[in-house]
Amino acid sequence: MSEKEEISEIKKRIVIERLRQAPPTVNISFGMPEGKFMNRDELIKNVETNTEIGEKIVNIQLAYLKEFKKGFLMNN
Repeated sequence: MSEKEEISEIKKRIVIERLRQAPPTVNISFGMPEGKFMNRDELIKNVETNTEIGEKIVNIQLAYLKEFKKGFLMNN
């Protein structure tokens, strides 16, 4: 496994652990057709299997964490 792949796997694991903190009954929509939601386990499955939605979830979560670290979310 290359260093880039290893970092990618670490990022996925971080996001999966964050998702596991949500209640199993949570439903979230990521730009899906109106009325279509995914529960926590479906979100995790998408991240684990590298689907397009899974990649979006990872990118959104990592962007959130970066902003949180900078304090942006706390100051606004």
